Amino acid sequence: MHNQRYIVVITGPTGVGKSALADQLALESQIPIEIINADMGQMYTPLSIGTAKPDLGAAPVPHHLFNILDEPSYYTVVQYRKAVQQLIEEIWQRNALPVIVGGSSFYIQSLFFPPLQEEGIPLCQAQEYPQESLWDVVYAIDPERAAAINKNDTYRLQRALAIWHTTGKKPSALKPIYNPMAPFIFIYVTRDRAELYARINERVQEMLMHGWLQEVQPLLGTAWEAFIHKKKIIGYPDIIDYYRSEQQDRDVLCDAIAQKTRHYAKRQEIFWRRLERMLH
Repeated sequence: MHNQRYIVVITGPTGVGKSALADQLALESQIPIEIINADMGQMYTPLSIGTAKPDLGAAPVPHHLFNILDEPSYYTVVQYRKAVQQLIEEIWQRNALPVIVGGSSFYIQSLFFPPLQEEGIPLCQAQEYPQESLWDVVYAIDPERAAAINKNDTYRLQRALAIWHTTGKKPSALKPIYNPMAPFIFIYVTRDRAELYARINERVQEMLMHGWLQEVQPLLGTAWEAFIHKKKIIGYPDIIDYYRSEQQDRDVLCDAIAQKTRHYAKRQEIFWRRLERMLH
């Protein structure tokens, strides 16, 4: 199997233990492996503690697509798939096994279903709509697509409207085409719901104890502050609001972040069930 060209994909909800499994694979595998990141938050250089970024300095194997964005900017699924394709070829050339690890659902999906729309579709017309009415506008055009997008997900709502304005087609009509970039082994890591939620609660406490607040402080008043709020990277907007609030209560902050993280984990599980049906 060593001579065969394939990839391993490790995904699952936040806090489930994906990175630990990848580390175990690195230690026990008879094949040299290299890890490719599939977690959006871990691409941003200043965001480490709250994204559970691995200790890259101590990593026993090469890690790729971590700390690639020093400025607050989007990294689209089109860019991601292109970068991963190139990395896979390079890793194979080194006779190593590419192991893709992370929980950003649309990055994972792009490995199997190439993005239908290139980056060139302008968002300008979509940006003319006020944020609070975006979902209703999408729903009026395409109820099926609207039902699949969170009402606060400004980027995907604008993207859906941009597709409509540019192509005249309903976004939901543009069905993804199954075209995996390589033969693959897919590992979905799961745990009992109560155990997962307990792990999430504990991890949020540990992150706050180990400097998460201090990590966010230098970002206040910079372009990162608005970007973090727009991207809704779990926990970071809450910490910014904590700093901006006169009523600072760390226990309340911890509970709020843990609750949002649990909700995010639930959404990831729902996405996985959908992807699993698509893969079959």
